[in-house]
Amino acid sequence: MRGWLVNRVTVTVGLIAVVVIAWNLYVQAHDDGVLVGRVVDGEGAPVAGATVVLSEQTITSLSPIAETVTDTAGGFRFEGHDRHALVLTAEKAALGQSQRIDVRLYFRNQNRVMTAPIVIGESA
Repeated sequence: MRGWLVNRVTVTVGLIAVVVIAWNLYVQAHDDGVLVGRVVDGEGAPVAGATVVLSEQTITSLSPIAETVTDTAGGFRFEGHDRHALVLTAEKAALGQSQRIDVRLYFRNQNRVMTAPIVIGESA
């Protein structure tokens, strides 16, 4: 009996099962569809009142799914998206529009805090 339990096939299958269970628990704990980030200007200062658009990237086009306005610290937050290939853009009339920011997620509804800010009106 001991030889069967310590067999490399049994150990491999057991490890795969543990990884699959751990991944599914992680996904379940992090699938609220929350996307958080900041918008700054070319100098790195927060941009309040910028419009941030969240779009879904499809094979042929971008489909806007949500829009929000940044707070006084330049922060934005989207909740409840159910996609995994997203694009962010930010715009403010006085500064212009940012470049497209591709947001790739490992699974649908994944929570994500953007580490790099979205930059509007980059200085040359």
